[in-house]
Amino acid sequence: MQLPIPNIVKELWNAWNLRSCIFLSLWLQAILVLFAFLRKRTRSKLVHGLIWFAYLLADWIAPVAIGLISLSEGVGCEAKGNKDLMAFWASFLLLHLGGPDTITSFALEDNEFWLRHLVGLILQIVATAYIFYQSLPNKFWAPTIMVFLVGCIKYGERTRALFLASLNQFGCSVLPKPEPGPDYEEIMEMHFSNTLEQVETQVDVMPSSEDENLGRSYSVDKTLISANGPESKGELDAMQLIQEAHRLFETFKGLIVGFLFSSKDREWSRDLFLTRTAAEAFRLIECELNFMYEYLHTKVVVVRCTFGYFLRFISFTLIVGALALFSIENQHEFHHVRKFDIILTYVLLAGALGLEAISVLMLILSDRTLLAVKSNWSKLIEENFLKRRRWSKSVSQYDMISYWLNDSPPWMYTLATKVAAEEVLAKMTILWFSHSRRVDKDLESFIFTELSLKSRNANTIREARDASSQRGNWALLQTSSYFKLKWSIGEYQYAESLLIWHMATEILYAQETKPSTGIDDDNKRNREICKLLSDYMFYLLVMKPKMMAPVLGNWKIVFQDTCAEAKRFFQKGPNPISNKVEACGKINAVKTKYRSVDVKGTVSKSVFFDGRLLAKDLSELEIDIWKLMSRVWVELMSYAAINCRPNVHAQQPSRGGELLTFIWLLMNHLGFGTQFYEQERQAKAKMVPRK
Repeated sequence: MQLPIPNIVKELWNAWNLRSCIFLSLWLQAILVLFAFLRKRTRSKLVHGLIWFAYLLADWIAPVAIGLISLSEGVGCEAKGNKDLMAFWASFLLLHLGGPDTITSFALEDNEFWLRHLVGLILQIVATAYIFYQSLPNKFWAPTIMVFLVGCIKYGERTRALFLASLNQFGCSVLPKPEPGPDYEEIMEMHFSNTLEQVETQVDVMPSSEDENLGRSYSVDKTLISANGPESKGELDAMQLIQEAHRLFETFKGLIVGFLFSSKDREWSRDLFLTRTAAEAFRLIECELNFMYEYLHTKVVVVRCTFGYFLRFISFTLIVGALALFSIENQHEFHHVRKFDIILTYVLLAGALGLEAISVLMLILSDRTLLAVKSNWSKLIEENFLKRRRWSKSVSQYDMISYWLNDSPPWMYTLATKVAAEEVLAKMTILWFSHSRRVDKDLESFIFTELSLKSRNANTIREARDASSQRGNWALLQTSSYFKLKWSIGEYQYAESLLIWHMATEILYAQETKPSTGIDDDNKRNREICKLLSDYMFYLLVMKPKMMAPVLGNWKIVFQDTCAEAKRFFQKGPNPISNKVEACGKINAVKTKYRSVDVKGTVSKSVFFDGRLLAKDLSELEIDIWKLMSRVWVELMSYAAINCRPNVHAQQPSRGGELLTFIWLLMNHLGFGTQFYEQERQAKAKMVPRK
């Protein structure tokens, strides 16, 4: 039995379904143009959710509207002028499918679906051409064809941008040119013809073109470093930072696809960063990640070339011509068309023109375009555009004590268990209670100082690999307390060590809720840095485990057992615990002498009281424990960063950026990592003719 639908509802639906879809499609394009670039500068879930919703809906609403037009031969199109206008509207919808220049993909995975977009491009072009054919003879044919061509250009640019940003094609683009080397056959012929001297000369003086380019770039870079390095202590201005960041991106963009780099690349990058300040180093990486974002998620690479500029000029000219021709035709041919449809068409034309103008402006102000600005304009560009922020410059914060105290009610967990949504409920709770803290200069300076110190002590690639494999031992070795604390690092897996040090940080931080005025500024700074890094790493563990997946092991078992023991512990006693200070005080009241495994055996993987035992050991040290703990946290963070999969790091610039990704790229530029290889030349063969 079908529900009766009033005729007035049917009439409203038939009259406004298409027009509503067209209006919505235009608004979605405006949202994407104006707000898409903000996703690299903010971590706001609301902003990212709005962009995600607009991105998905824009790809859905335009094909729906084109389908409605193809089916509306007799519905709402009694007048011939309406059919002509609808064919014109279909061309605009094809243009909308091309999307704005500021966003081609929302996530890295979207680039892998370029073939699907290519098929969609063909189908939508055919559908739009069919609608235009059905409207013939069309008095509005010239503007329709103009906008149709612009739509084909826009959709084609988007498909090509997705193709170039797909990991397979991206990997092919970073490969060097094929180099077959000297002709083996000729060398052998020369050898066996007893022309040994010629053979040796040819082998000695014919290095590969790749080696020549590497040697040339290395010599130029060493000159640049000596001009701006420790001798002159000159700082790079904003334009120079952009230029250096672009060179770094072009050299090291293969990191995303696991490309190997020569030792000369390593030495050049390492020397460059070791002669820079912390602020300059982080600024270089910020700009380099912005180039990565533009390559993977926008049309900049497609548009910023001679042919791209030509197509952009043609598109803008065609839209202006379509607007002019429509104005002329409207004065003579379309008096019988509804006034609203005429207004809607003008809105589409003005919107297309405005969005095109904004896209051109954003293209001009992109980092790639600003690199080509002449020196007499550089000062104006530097003051207004080059110093803009390119990432959120913040880190999310959450701690394990709050995770226990802010736990959801049991009935919610019971309901979530029935629908297998326990993890979703836990993450929603964390999102509600978590907060963000700004990455300030003190934090940048501390991290850069620690990593650059390790880099200076690791002169060879083998030493650099050994240093990057440390997850706290190196920091402990810098003190006389190594043997007292090494158990917390060496005898546990990474996730267990992270939770133990996090618990110790929470306990010790709660004991100094009100630091005395006698504590110096360095101690206070180290204390805040330690707390920030501890909360940040715990947040990543529970909210973004993919960023630490290669090093976590069976962390979920450890985590759930620790949480179960903590809940049982806090529920004891008549008075419920209401804040972290009380919770840490209750933990401190427990006498600890042995580790959990020594007491419980292998029944439980909980490390709840191991954190209390570590806090006790740290409090007994007669050194600046906050500096030591901060150094351990930097090492724990750098170990996770360098072992994270590169494609996971590549996803972060489109989500506001992650400090862990900055650390990953900084470590690679300082010579750490596993993607460098020794460029060992084979010994020159002394080809002695047989007797």
